[in-house]
Amino acid sequence: MNLLSVAPILVFIATIFLVFKHPIVRIPFTRRHIHIDYGLAPLLGVLVLMLVGSINLDTISRGILGSDMVTPYAIIILIITLSYICVSLDYTGLFEYISLRFAQASKGQGRRLFIYFFLLSSLLTLVTDNDMVVLTMTPIIFYFSQRARVNPVPYLIAQFFAANILSMALYIGNPANIIAADSIGLTFLEFSKWMLIPSVVAMITCLSVLVLIFWRKLPIRTEMPLVDPGLAIKNKWGAIFGTVLFITTIILMSFSTSVLGMPLWALTSISAGIMVFFDIIYYHFVAPKTVEQRSSISTIVSRVPWKTIPFVLGLFIIVEDLVSKGWTDFLATQLSSTTGSIFAIVLGFMFLTALAASFMNNRPMTIFFVRIFQSSSFSVSAVGRMGSTLALIAGANLGANLTLVGALAGIMWASILSEKGIQISFSQFSKYGFLAMIFVIISAGLTLALELTFWI
Repeated sequence: MNLLSVAPILVFIATIFLVFKHPIVRIPFTRRHIHIDYGLAPLLGVLVLMLVGSINLDTISRGILGSDMVTPYAIIILIITLSYICVSLDYTGLFEYISLRFAQASKGQGRRLFIYFFLLSSLLTLVTDNDMVVLTMTPIIFYFSQRARVNPVPYLIAQFFAANILSMALYIGNPANIIAADSIGLTFLEFSKWMLIPSVVAMITCLSVLVLIFWRKLPIRTEMPLVDPGLAIKNKWGAIFGTVLFITTIILMSFSTSVLGMPLWALTSISAGIMVFFDIIYYHFVAPKTVEQRSSISTIVSRVPWKTIPFVLGLFIIVEDLVSKGWTDFLATQLSSTTGSIFAIVLGFMFLTALAASFMNNRPMTIFFVRIFQSSSFSVSAVGRMGSTLALIAGANLGANLTLVGALAGIMWASILSEKGIQISFSQFSKYGFLAMIFVIISAGLTLALELTFWI
């Protein structure tokens, strides 16, 4: 084993470390500093591999254009275009309005509010993604807990866990879903056929466990802030138009690409283009000419997760180098020797990928394991390969609830809370995460294994 063989695995580990630490580094001989965040870290990793001669233009090309059914550029376009529609919808105030309505429906009952926030997070995750739910609901829960003078931690934990469970129900719920589903050619409907029921079972299990954990800590009555939910709506017509457009897009995505006559990324690009056109017309020509309205388009665009582009593409290139150096073949051989029945495969890989996601983040973990499962050295049956990939999808989502670094949503969530003066430690979060997710993974895994036993 030479240096070039070891280089990609060392760079992969270093990249994940930088994503977690996101350090601010001073540029030598200057007073300038550079923030190495999750968007920059993978690019630095690719640069290092280029400098040591581990990768070439062919490796970079495969990392961007894809191979073995996974096309990174298409995944990126899908993520960004759907994100724009969701961000635009959120900017109208629609999600805040729905959240306030749910809170009012609890009628000041603290325990009912706990269940409502869990269910609302689940509902919003189904139609958006976990990042959007975290950004939208976390400030609202903080606001209500401050006004009602209650401990916000149980409500925040419920919100976060729910967002990372129902995100595995739909193809669009998490970028990890798209990456894994594309690797075995799952369509939008096929994805939900396998993952919807395990997601619902996981949701019910998690809610039950969290109720047992927090029930005595929840207030029976709370003071309800006097807030008119209608005031949250900043753009009524945008909320209506965006909702209709989003639902139409989801319905069209359920058809096969042969019926649509175009790939899904092309469909979502058209939908996002329509949303952009509407926003330009409304905010520049229809809405009142205020400073806020004039800057609306730039605000929406700035909230789109653009850093996902270098993050995902950089990781794909690094993992492509791992493939070329034989690391994925080696691990595929080792994992193949441990497989058994479909129940052992599903539960084993669900626990393994959830734990891997908890310390290396779910997106790089998903890309890495997809390439392992695609290796010719991963010798399992067709059912076993399907079960492994579906378990990977579940593990990528559920693993985000084990540690604060299991997903980018966790890092954002902790950052928002820190700004609000709420400190949830790594150990405190993981205590609740491991306690709840053990039962959730077992219940979801058994459900998925039963599906694979009787539906194939």
